[in-house]
Amino acid sequence: MHKRIYMNIKIVILGLSAMLFTAKLLAFNEVIYVAGSKYNITKQSFSGNGSVYTAKIPVSGDYGQQLIFDIDARISGNGAIDTGFECHKLYPQPGGYFLIGAGNPPDCTYTTVNPSNQFRFIVEMNAYCSSIPIGTDMDNRNALLTAEQVTAIKNSVNSYGFIVGNPYDTYRSLNLLIDNTLVTHGNCRELTLEVKGLEQTQISAIDMDILIGEVF
Repeated sequence: MHKRIYMNIKIVILGLSAMLFTAKLLAFNEVIYVAGSKYNITKQSFSGNGSVYTAKIPVSGDYGQQLIFDIDARISGNGAIDTGFECHKLYPQPGGYFLIGAGNPPDCTYTTVNPSNQFRFIVEMNAYCSSIPIGTDMDNRNALLTAEQVTAIKNSVNSYGFIVGNPYDTYRSLNLLIDNTLVTHGNCRELTLEVKGLEQTQISAIDMDILIGEVF
């Protein structure tokens, strides 16, 4: 009796697992319909390769008419600061001389830290449909650091080898927009979306709305 109940429970669990797996497959097979409703995706829908995130979504309804692409994204993450950390090493030379050159931490004779006052947060977005360029947009939240912030970063790196605490908040957000009207001659079958973090920008969140309309 107990064995039969256990088997029934096991079958139910397997059935639920299959349903969840099917739901995941359906989520990845969603289609953007021309003249349909607005489609929303987040970072979880993208595959990442370094600082580049790519999503591919099937498109249905391109019969050669004039299409309107409206892609609106909000990107968030952390920008980068060049700490100016350099490792110097003295290399013995004939005659008792030494040559100063670059070393590899921790094998440093001495180090210097000269932080740049340039903060960078740069993001680029590109859209293609079946390899046909749809549009691109790029924006930044670059800024100059104050002398006090540069000094705080220098002291932190000198003391610990990296930035400790939060002498400068590197979190930023920006909006990107691709708005274009063109004819793809019935060849738009798969929309490819690409989001790039440039110059060491780290992307932590993507919230993107996509709408493909048609001109009547």
